Amino acid sequence: MKKFVQTLAICGTAAMWVAPIASVAAEPVMLTATQRIQSAPQIDLRITYEAMSIGSDGVQRSSVYTNRVYRRSAQLWIERELPEALQHSNSHGHEHAHGPHAGHAHDEARGAPLFIKRAEDGKVSVEAVLAKLKRVISVDEAHHGNVGFGGSFENVYWIVPPASLQNMERVGKPVNGLQRYRSVAGEQTTLIDWDVANQFAQRVERKDAHGMERIVITAKRLPLPLAQPWLATKDFERGDYSDLLD
Repeated sequence: MKKFVQTLAICGTAAMWVAPIASVAAEPVMLTATQRIQSAPQIDLRITYEAMSIGSDGVQRSSVYTNRVYRRSAQLWIERELPEALQHSNSHGHEHAHGPHAGHAHDEARGAPLFIKRAEDGKVSVEAVLAKLKRVISVDEAHHGNVGFGGSFENVYWIVPPASLQNMERVGKPVNGLQRYRSVAGEQTTLIDWDVANQFAQRVERKDAHGMERIVITAKRLPLPLAQPWLATKDFERGDYSDLLD
């Protein structure tokens, strides 16, 4: 179950779509990954990740968190949405971790907004935005996991990459703009409600047959106009991740 929960913890990206699954025939993928990404609708999403498991010790464990994801052509801005209680506590100056200081900002970088871009050749660049320090940190690939990026641009961009749907059973016809997909692998069942027009997974549920493990991801569109949080970083100081290392 540790691996099951870790899957949820990395930017909400999940390796659970990778395993091949027996399926019905699906339409062939006509566009390359780059073409799909560049042509996808621009949207702002509020994505909530929930995980529950019951261990062999009889203890039920659960986790919930929410990200705001601003999706543009080949770029993403990912920002954690803090619970109201934490916001209230922070507003009163309470310290919940060691704050950043000169030459050492690991805590700040770990929970910082991420600005991620994908080049046409598939290369991904990741920047962590340290708002309190007015700095933008370029994060090399070796440290992507340290700032909460799981390494797959496509998994964050779509929640479930369209290519993965090719390995799933299409359930009926679209209803209210959503096409349902299903896959069964051993004792695990995955259901995906895919927004056909806006090209993202509106809801993902994965559970085992015994009610011991369950992951649910729900995505809701945020109202217009589209946000542009990266504009606030225009005059921020630039640096790289090595600046944060002791």
